[in-house]
Amino acid sequence: MLGSWLKYLFRRKSEYGIHSPFVYEFMRKVLNDRGSNRDYDTIYRIARLRNKRKHINYNLRKQSRLLYRMVRYFEPDSVVSFGKVSALNTAAMALGHLQTKVYLEESDDFLELLNSMGVVNVSLIQPEEFDSEHFKRLNTGFVFFSRDSFEEDTWDYLADCLNYKTSDSVFVFEGIHHNRDMEDAWEEIKGNEDVSVTFDLYCVGMVFFREGIEKQDFVLKY
Repeated sequence: MLGSWLKYLFRRKSEYGIHSPFVYEFMRKVLNDRGSNRDYDTIYRIARLRNKRKHINYNLRKQSRLLYRMVRYFEPDSVVSFGKVSALNTAAMALGHLQTKVYLEESDDFLELLNSMGVVNVSLIQPEEFDSEHFKRLNTGFVFFSRDSFEEDTWDYLADCLNYKTSDSVFVFEGIHHNRDMEDAWEEIKGNEDVSVTFDLYCVGMVFFREGIEKQDFVLKY
């Protein structure tokens, strides 16, 4: 959506235009980290083996590195994903912090591939388990909503996540500017009374519930 991209370019702010210490530190240590990392090569290798393709789109690689650094920075106890999450993004979130347990909907052969590459902190979750009390209590760390999860069921899952969120919870929404419906959904999420801070990075949106922070919506340069 060209109009959304141009609006993002006009509104985005660099770290030098940010006065919030919380946001400034995130931009400095996560968004603006241009360093190389051997884990990136492993992430790409897993994605190539899974998808049987040699080339990985630059924007997809860039997003996977971002997710890797997010998990590395926040070090959540768990990552819970909803919808179909790419092998690239799964590997990125799992390798970001090996003590983090990653839960996703996938097949056994994908899990075997991850294990063969040394990624052993991923567990499969079945759709019927989403409604269990045990699973709902896992939704307090880092929750990832993939682009194709923006369907009616997502709002039920989001409501459950909100019931168990903490002030340290991070919710990440992929593809918030993919189409008009997803932009409308993003605006509705931003307006939730439990939300304190949001980041619009164009490729993803991030939602925080930090206590003692004035409610603000940031459009950040990435």
